[in-house]
Amino acid sequence: MNLFKQLIRLYIAFFKVGLFTIGGGYAMLPIIERELVQNMNLIKMESVIESYTMAQTLPGVIASNAAALIGYKLKKLKGAIACTLGVITPSIIIILIIAIVFSKIEHLEVVQNAFKGIRVVVLALLMDSLIRLFKVAVFDKKTLAIAGLSFVLVLGSVISPILVIFSGGLLGLVIYRERVNL
Repeated sequence: MNLFKQLIRLYIAFFKVGLFTIGGGYAMLPIIERELVQNMNLIKMESVIESYTMAQTLPGVIASNAAALIGYKLKKLKGAIACTLGVITPSIIIILIIAIVFSKIEHLEVVQNAFKGIRVVVLALLMDSLIRLFKVAVFDKKTLAIAGLSFVLVLGSVISPILVIFSGGLLGLVIYRERVNL
């Protein structure tokens, strides 16, 4: 398959991800797993999680950051562009349509009730993503301790989440230095 067709496949896969993801970047994980890991067999779930981890440290929207990083892993710069465009295109289209229609119907009770139901579904998707991330990221007592401490620090707004991320990275380097041959 030539490069152009591969890029189109990536664009379409991430278009689906962008189209069916409600609730942000973490809600994308089950869809990315189905499309790229299971259906297309292009990438391992561990690589997807690594991309998400890196995407969290970058400024901007996690969905487009993760798409760019995954695309780069698969097809370098052209893959990053294809995946990013794929994931943001549905949002642009949907936002334009909603902007036109929503102001005319937002006061309707049926619309308000629909959003109450959607919020619960988004919560379920986020919880599913949390469980998946936990299973991959927490694999021993040391990572459980880092996760627990980070959660407490961020939840309590004790220190900046940025400092927690950098501290977690440094702790990982210190704790697991024997596993890496530098």
